[in-house]
Amino acid sequence: MSTHHISAFDLPKAVASLCALIAIVAGGLLVLSAAGCQDEQQTGPDLDPAFLTPVAAAEEAGLTVYWLGASFEVGDVLFSTREADFPEGIMGVPLQGLQVRYSSRNEPGGVLYLDVVPKSEWNKVEEKISDLVISGEPRPVRREKVQVKDKTADLLFLPLATRPLNQLWLILDLGDTVVVALALSGGPTEEGGPDYNPFINNPDLLIQVMEDLRPYPE
Repeated sequence: MSTHHISAFDLPKAVASLCALIAIVAGGLLVLSAAGCQDEQQTGPDLDPAFLTPVAAAEEAGLTVYWLGASFEVGDVLFSTREADFPEGIMGVPLQGLQVRYSSRNEPGGVLYLDVVPKSEWNKVEEKISDLVISGEPRPVRREKVQVKDKTADLLFLPLATRPLNQLWLILDLGDTVVVALALSGGPTEEGGPDYNPFINNPDLLIQVMEDLRPYPE
């Protein structure tokens, strides 16, 4: 078996070659890392075809898509989206709208729907929402005017049976697009306790979250 020795004269050359190799490898890793970060910024860490495909179809149809990001926090509750539907209507009315579903990961029952509807189709459902009455429910739907993103929005409180608040709607007209945020009650965490959905416990939280509404994919 032969043994190769590096003389004192060859050592600087060997070290220089090794340093050059390390620099090339490190540069390659840096490029890959940067590409990975850019891709994550564009698509988000948790987005999959169940979300991306309907959103792409909505954009192709000419809809300006708005969302709340891939995820957001409300107190200690994390909401994230992995799915959307297009076309999707409201209250049984067919519309060329997009519905994005946000579900809480660390609290069962916490759901927020975001319906994005072209203004040209909003008239199909606007009157139905304006005259909204819950069958068999003696309490009326309560309505308030609130400010979101320097615009006036409608906040609707829908009761049901023993729940004074079963659904919370926020309707925001952005000009060419109308966005409807719908929070559903998940039921009390315990008898007489708070709801699983933080928006039902504190409707002001929905107003605060909607301040972060922005065009997709920002």
